[in-house]
Amino acid sequence: MENITQKQIYDRLVAVEAKVDEIDNNTKGLVTAFQAAQGAFTVLEFLGKLAKPLLWLAGAVALVGTVWQGLFKK
Repeated sequence: MENITQKQIYDRLVAVEAKVDEIDNNTKGLVTAFQAAQGAFTVLEFLGKLAKPLLWLAGAVALVGTVWQGLFKK
């Protein structure tokens, strides 16, 4: 093996830290986008769970309205 000085090891370490910091900065936007998408899917899941009861309620109101018109609005 060749003799590697402590200065060379330190310089390589500094270069690796710079690359890691650059990768971290580049991926922050991607991580933020994934977190936003996760939040959006949570909201969509909630709306999906809420939609079925609301549709049943709207159907019941439409049924009552139709029956009301059929019986009393002749």
